[in-house]
Amino acid sequence: MKNIIGWVDERLGIVQFYNNHVAFELSESVTLWHFFSGLTIGCVGIQFLTGFYMVMYYVPEPLHAHQSIREMCQLSEFGALMRNMHRWSATFGALFVMLHVFHTMGRKAYRSPRELNWFTGLVLGVIFFLFLITGIIAPWDWRSYWELIIWADWIDLVPVVGASLKSLIMGSFTLGRNFAVHIIMLPILFFAVLFVHIVLTRRLGLAKRV
Repeated sequence: MKNIIGWVDERLGIVQFYNNHVAFELSESVTLWHFFSGLTIGCVGIQFLTGFYMVMYYVPEPLHAHQSIREMCQLSEFGALMRNMHRWSATFGALFVMLHVFHTMGRKAYRSPRELNWFTGLVLGVIFFLFLITGIIAPWDWRSYWELIIWADWIDLVPVVGASLKSLIMGSFTLGRNFAVHIIMLPILFFAVLFVHIVLTRRLGLAKRV
């Protein structure tokens, strides 16, 4: 096994890449609260793995969306397990995101020179909750319909641009577009911002206790 690893490493430099960019020595200020960020990423990983399975069965059409999910759960070997893992990892991920935000605020880690890290973290939180919203809408049952209406009404409350945003969303909404946003646009945005967030964290280190 060592020979195989050595052969691959000699050609790709995996060990050196790991030591330089992945391995991260934790500071003495680390507490259990810091692990909620890692748990969030773990939940996102579960989301993507289970999502790859579900996308093979889901049909993003109003007349077939809910039935396609039911058939996946009832007829495929791991359908129900994958859907429940997808659902519960999203729920726990939302909890971990909020705990991570509260911890960051408690440590005042948004202060100079970590303003950009704080901003990218907030953007990641928004993207995560957009994942939740578009994911809830995807089955297109009664809950999905009212979720869309409720969030559209919330957007309408945004000063100045709210009414225009609501009109744009409701006027251009289709289940297929919602699905495309959920599995293409949001993942691209999420990983791009996450990369910047991690690079900033590595560069600046963890904030000291207040």
